[in-house]
Amino acid sequence: MIFMDIVSWEPEDNARVGDIFSTYEYPEGMKVIDEWMDLSGCRSFIIYETDDPEAYIASIQPFMDICWFETFPVLRSGEYMQKFQAIAEKLGERRASVPEYEEVLEEENEEIMEQIEGLEKRVQRLEHHSFIQQEDTT
Repeated sequence: MIFMDIVSWEPEDNARVGDIFSTYEYPEGMKVIDEWMDLSGCRSFIIYETDDPEAYIASIQPFMDICWFETFPVLRSGEYMQKFQAIAEKLGERRASVPEYEEVLEEENEEIMEQIEGLEKRVQRLEHHSFIQQEDTT
């Protein structure tokens, strides 16, 4: 399965994150597709493929004490639309099967709620960080 990690850290940890990353090698079982850095700093984006939970855990272990990880399963847009269309067609063929439709909606709602919770936590961390910076300047 393909995943995207958004990895964030505090500005004061830039040097330490850079030191770890400069010698870092992804573990066996993870195929990195691409990596990007946020030009404003303190954040990176990693797209990778893995079916091995142990490889994922090993990949984040060196950074766990200084970074936050937000991990999302992803698909390319075209592939997602094909899967979505296939589900919609199946549901259209089986309109009488309301429980199946409700199950699909429930799964989608759970995923959306998880994403919202992740965003809320991120906002709280950013607000906390902003509050600390404000305290330091007064």
